[in-house]
Amino acid sequence: MTPHCNRPFSQAEIAALLADLGNDFVFLETAKISPDNSTSLLFSKPVEYLQCRAADDSNVFLAKCQEKLDQGFYLAGWFAYEFGLGLEARLRRLQPSADTIVAELGVYGRPTIFDHQTGQWNRPVELQPVAAPQPGRISNIRLSQNQSDYEENIARIKSYIAAGDTYQVNYTLKLLFDYSGSADALYMQLRRNQLVSYGAYLGRGQRRILSFSPELFFRKQGTCCMVRPMKGTSRRGRSLQEDAELATALHNDRKNRAENVMIVDLLRNDLGRLATMGSVTVTSLFDVETYESLLQMTSTIRGETPDHLALSDLFAALFPCGSVTGAPKIRTMEIIHELENGPRGVYTGAIGYLAPNGDAQFNVPIRTVVLDRGRAEMGIGSGIVADSEPGNEWRECCLKADFLRKPRHDFQLIETILWAPNEGYWLLEYHLDRLQASAGYFGYAMQRQELHDRLAAYADDMFAGEHYRVRLLMDRQGEITLSHSPCPAPLYRTLPPPGPQPPRAKARLAEQTTSSADTFLYHKTTHRQLYNQLWQEADQQGYLDYIFTNEQGEVSEGAITNLFIERDGIFFTPPLTAGLLPGVLRRYLLEIFPEQVKEKRLQPADLNAKGVTLYLGNSVRGLVPVELGNTP
Repeated sequence: MTPHCNRPFSQAEIAALLADLGNDFVFLETAKISPDNSTSLLFSKPVEYLQCRAADDSNVFLAKCQEKLDQGFYLAGWFAYEFGLGLEARLRRLQPSADTIVAELGVYGRPTIFDHQTGQWNRPVELQPVAAPQPGRISNIRLSQNQSDYEENIARIKSYIAAGDTYQVNYTLKLLFDYSGSADALYMQLRRNQLVSYGAYLGRGQRRILSFSPELFFRKQGTCCMVRPMKGTSRRGRSLQEDAELATALHNDRKNRAENVMIVDLLRNDLGRLATMGSVTVTSLFDVETYESLLQMTSTIRGETPDHLALSDLFAALFPCGSVTGAPKIRTMEIIHELENGPRGVYTGAIGYLAPNGDAQFNVPIRTVVLDRGRAEMGIGSGIVADSEPGNEWRECCLKADFLRKPRHDFQLIETILWAPNEGYWLLEYHLDRLQASAGYFGYAMQRQELHDRLAAYADDMFAGEHYRVRLLMDRQGEITLSHSPCPAPLYRTLPPPGPQPPRAKARLAEQTTSSADTFLYHKTTHRQLYNQLWQEADQQGYLDYIFTNEQGEVSEGAITNLFIERDGIFFTPPLTAGLLPGVLRRYLLEIFPEQVKEKRLQPADLNAKGVTLYLGNSVRGLVPVELGNTP
């Protein structure tokens, strides 16, 4: 098994990687690949562990770490949020019990590194296929605090803000749950829910840490140190176009900009404590990044550090990350300690590695699960500002449990393409445009030229002088499956001519309604259970298709077709916002005949109104005149 370049590891590759690791390891996974972050690192077989407890001197601990680095070792592991209390004299009185471990780093030889851009390992690696671990069971999910106490603490935070003690407090609590089964299976399940840039999976004895963080804390390469705080979020749209519109709105939103600038100023000051004079610059501001379920605003700050930067200076200046405290940092950390009902632990601390050449990279562990002998916790929180509404903040915390409760659907992208004799694939570029848009939206790998070549070779090998329906399936890794079957020539591949029509097929209105908010209606995927079920029913009953209505009672589409009505030579089709697939034939007709084909919201009564002809169509069947049969 060889991982592909420019793609994250597949689930099968992850299973193979984890199979023989034993109990002590650090796996730092890059599943959202970018030019400046394209490697995954695996540390195994530690020589020893370095631990810092709350009662220990953090500078002595960091000096021991430096000794190991000077000996040529790598260090990889985690720092708890509470490690930061020992770095600041004013906060030391707030430290947890003396024996609490606040940092743990394994001492390792050279890690195994995979470069996702080149598809190359730094040493020979043979991944042998293994059976995927059996799924485990999450149960007894609960919050560490009740709503009344939570809302009371939010009110207290707002009073501190009003008094001028703080501008923003990142207030957190914990999701507690029980888990039975393999920790590897849980990691594989949750990484499928959230492919991120700075994932991590750590093992030490029976304890596991599973982190699915999109946020970089800091990266140090040579003398350049970079931080990239995240602050400001928006929901995702239902398509790339809607994502772009929402990203622009987020980028320009005054409230989100103000919160982002507040944290940028804090981290710029932190970085300025260790950087050379005048070298700290904000290299990008208000960037918007796309993740599975949301859009996230980030900014990037860089500074040049002295040639021989002590770890104690690095951590004293930066730790913990200002994006998980609030501003001003020290006073806000005091408020956090007063109101939160227990140590955060690794959540909002740091996970990453230190290299013997002075390079380092750590994430901010959000969406991070700590699992130990069947008991698990995941920290959750939000930034509280002056106009935060306690009830809304509580509901947001409850929704964050969906990351655990609602597994992401496994699905493939589909295109169904007509191949015609002496013509080849009809509207192929339209099909590939749609596939590429959905691949971009869901984060699937797609190589367009490779697809062209594959389809051309497939046609050369398979097709004779008749029409074929070609089905293309593409998985998250960009792997393609092709199949085909003979099909009739389409009736109309353009607008029907005026005059008598052939006998009409039958269609029915479906009892079930769809929701125009359902993202999957806008993309052609294998996640279409209702549509598959009703299409099979229609076929068995001799109907061409079922026609759906949305939650507003508007007509949307068929299970396998788009819908058009014709009146006085003008064709009307529902707009995409009604909740329907951007069909290839639909796009073709709208673009080629803009004066005759128009979008319009339609009601069921419009379908059999006087003087109207109803059509259903797709790029394989063409445009087919139909009449409504008996409604269910």
